[in-house]
Amino acid sequence: MNKPENFLGNLFRFASETINGAEKSFLDLLSAIVPYFVPIIPAYLTFFHTQNQMDFPLRIAWTAAFVVEVLGITAVSTAIRFWRHNIRYSDPKNKAPFKLAVGVYLFYIVIVIAVNVILEIVAQQRGGWIILSIALFTLLSVPSGVLISIRAQYSEMLEERQARRQPAVQPSQTFQADTSRLGMNNNHRPKITKICECGCGRAFTTTFPNRKTYSAACRKRLSRQKSQSVT
Repeated sequence: MNKPENFLGNLFRFASETINGAEKSFLDLLSAIVPYFVPIIPAYLTFFHTQNQMDFPLRIAWTAAFVVEVLGITAVSTAIRFWRHNIRYSDPKNKAPFKLAVGVYLFYIVIVIAVNVILEIVAQQRGGWIILSIALFTLLSVPSGVLISIRAQYSEMLEERQARRQPAVQPSQTFQADTSRLGMNNNHRPKITKICECGCGRAFTTTFPNRKTYSAACRKRLSRQKSQSVT
């Protein structure tokens, strides 16, 4: 006698398999989205300090917060791209300006530290630990920019690897395979069987279906007759 199915057991098993199957995709989604939201925190700190302590207009403060963070992400992405390029190409003539890109990124870090940390120290409105926490929040853009850049570089590496794995098929090889399958000769025309049009009744193979054709023997005979009539 078969035991009755456990409804709750099947339900929980289905839920467990569904969650385990979607876990990798969910983690990939989070790792792709979250790094873009991390710079919101240092961007807000830049906005707050430029507006309240530097008396920037509201729109200019928001603009400063946006462009500074975009500068950081762009600088670290460019530096990593140049570093990977220099590893692949050892010729000094093909070297990318990696050090210059790193210098731009260091300049970005100096800007955010000056705006978000030094102004706090000068204002003396918060304690040392709070200022340290603000500095750490400001530097959150560093790992987020690096993570965004290396994920993009890794995606490009996978695309290049996939392209290298695909076999390169020569056009001539493809054409020869197609012509052999279609029964074509070296002139790339299909062979057909016809009856000689001189009336002798001989059957022969030709590649000219629309032209008036003769067998080889009849062509020789007609050629001899023509030459004799000319002489």
